[in-house]
Amino acid sequence: MNSAIRKGLALLTALLLTATPGVRTRTAEAALSGPEISDRLRATDKALRWLDAQQNVDGGFGDGGSDPLTTCEVILAFGSAYEEPDTVQESGNSPLDYLATQVVSYTNSAEGTARLVLAVVAGNEDPNDFRGSNLISFLTGYYESSTGQYTHAASDGIAAQALALLALEISFEAVPPDAVIWLKNQQNPDGGWGPDQGQASDTESTALALQALAAVGESPVSNPLQEGIAYLEECQTQDAGFATSASLNTSDPTSTARAIQALLAAGENLLSPVWSQCLRTPFDALMDYQLGDGSFESATLVTAASTPGLMGRPLPLPGRRLAALKALEWLGTQQQSDGGFGNGGITADAVYAIALTGQNPDGLDWTKDDTSALDALEAETPGYIAVPDGEPAGELSKVTRAVQQAGGDPGSFAGMDLIYELGALYNPGTGQYHPFKVYSHDLALVAIHAVGEIIPSGAVSALESAQLDAGGWSWGWGFTSADVDSTGLSMQAIVAGGGPSSPSITEDAAGFLEGLRFPGGGYPDLATRPEPNCDSTSLAIQGLLASGKYRQQPLLFALETGALGSSWDALLAFQEDTGSFVPRASVPGDLLNRLLATVEAVHALASPLYPAYQPLAEGDPTAAGSVYGRLTCGSGLGVVAPYSGDDDNDGSASLRYAAGETSWSGWIEMDKGGLHYVELLDLEVGTEYELEVSYADPDGVSAGQETQSLSLYMGKACIPFAARSYSG
Repeated sequence: MNSAIRKGLALLTALLLTATPGVRTRTAEAALSGPEISDRLRATDKALRWLDAQQNVDGGFGDGGSDPLTTCEVILAFGSAYEEPDTVQESGNSPLDYLATQVVSYTNSAEGTARLVLAVVAGNEDPNDFRGSNLISFLTGYYESSTGQYTHAASDGIAAQALALLALEISFEAVPPDAVIWLKNQQNPDGGWGPDQGQASDTESTALALQALAAVGESPVSNPLQEGIAYLEECQTQDAGFATSASLNTSDPTSTARAIQALLAAGENLLSPVWSQCLRTPFDALMDYQLGDGSFESATLVTAASTPGLMGRPLPLPGRRLAALKALEWLGTQQQSDGGFGNGGITADAVYAIALTGQNPDGLDWTKDDTSALDALEAETPGYIAVPDGEPAGELSKVTRAVQQAGGDPGSFAGMDLIYELGALYNPGTGQYHPFKVYSHDLALVAIHAVGEIIPSGAVSALESAQLDAGGWSWGWGFTSADVDSTGLSMQAIVAGGGPSSPSITEDAAGFLEGLRFPGGGYPDLATRPEPNCDSTSLAIQGLLASGKYRQQPLLFALETGALGSSWDALLAFQEDTGSFVPRASVPGDLLNRLLATVEAVHALASPLYPAYQPLAEGDPTAAGSVYGRLTCGSGLGVVAPYSGDDDNDGSASLRYAAGETSWSGWIEMDKGGLHYVELLDLEVGTEYELEVSYADPDGVSAGQETQSLSLYMGKACIPFAARSYSG
């Protein structure tokens, strides 16, 4: 059935006054509220902290000792939350360290090899050279061109095929068309996929197949995707979660998380009425499964599998390092016979990018006709810094940071002491390194910090004083219009100078950037631009990283579908299959602009400012969330009071309510769920209510949040009485 017709019928059914018992119906009314991004991030943080505590001494994960499958899933869990999996360590061992010991055994099947590739990419390593092993070579070796199937072991079935497509797609590898056809041909008449050919459909196999087809470019309106979506719809239960298969009516966290990932990959809006049950979304259902300690079913594998669902992030998860390496691979094709990249500025940026990724710009891999990229920069520097206005602060700074990062000596490069030359440009009277350009002043502070020199306090003060009321900075001193590029670099410069004199400086700057962010996460250079660009997105990311905003609103945000997105995703969207980055989506740009966009993107992707994973701090006091209400089946109302903290589990919450001029009810103690309190009230339809919720904890409750009020109008029942089977 056509998707639009299917959804239209579902909405129409929900509006009927009566319904046949047992028939699942949808509602066209909007939810009162639902889990906000802060609630889902809080739930994710608790899950990750619990997972972190389960790590074994070998770096791996598994409830009965480490195993590759669980470890791969944990890496994907951390990667889905934009955390750095390789910094999750026990006894000095990371999950990637453990997987490196399992390569020989786990690559004995196509499924295991593909899972390993996905985990390695999400863990920010290179699957083409994972601790000496070429995982891509293993995987492609398991392809049977005569059938289109990826198989090496008897267990390789639908999961192996779907995971292989996902692994190849995220690794910049070509996906054979026959492999896609093979997967499509295994779809069952009910629209789902089973574990192997001819086997009954289930949620997890269907979810993997849908994610794989979406990743390789299958249209959301194609029959395979629409039929797969319809099958998952049959698997949805009355609590808005998903069961293991359509033949069951009890949901579970793993199936719910997998379905969330698949439906988002297929272009579905999980916040729409189509996917609501009793005005509960699948995210509500998934969060309700979470226990107070942050786990799901107290099981490592289940908790790891559930986390990407909380984040609303489908497979495959991209890796910053692989993207940077692919960018450098393309950059290498643009290196000229003199070792450079066209001029001193681009060569300096390229050398810096190469060195940031751990490669040697003075080594053989970056040498053309006996001249390395670093040699070329040395030859180009005298001409590059000889600027017409005689104020080469920006030029000197770019060369200085590049030489320093490359392991050279900025104190003796191109016949000069770059550090001394840069210091001589400082004007103590104004606090400026450049009399006209804020951007060049910023570069100077970043370069001076890179070489370990002391930045004059006046230089930071001058920069802070130049911040505009909107929160950003302009390109030049005294200008009145802020731009993203200057703001992103100024944020880095202030942090390099020892940090802002007041938190409001970086907070206002982050607010300025957030105000210009496009819905997809990209940034323009100016507010008047109709679309984002790669350079501005890169610089905004670097500024926000420097200011410690990597998990906050400017970088991480909710999309209208229910997925959580990031500006990292927007940045990677500028990358072409060749590895290069285009300046803008609508205007790919000439070679020069591609070079500029590519090196700036690598600066962000390989940024040393990306933080290591830090577990959520434990705390016994309760941090109250924002109380909200959600309709249940019939005329009931669920009052939800989120919280965090309370790690000793001695907190409580209670509520009371009143209708119109009537007196307040007595205080009712709320039931304590995983990361929230909830109470179901049977209220009168068509009545306005006032509610109060009071948190209590012997260890304390966050100030100003102890008691919260909620006003609401109790609308009509979301599902007719005859169809009710779920109480909350």
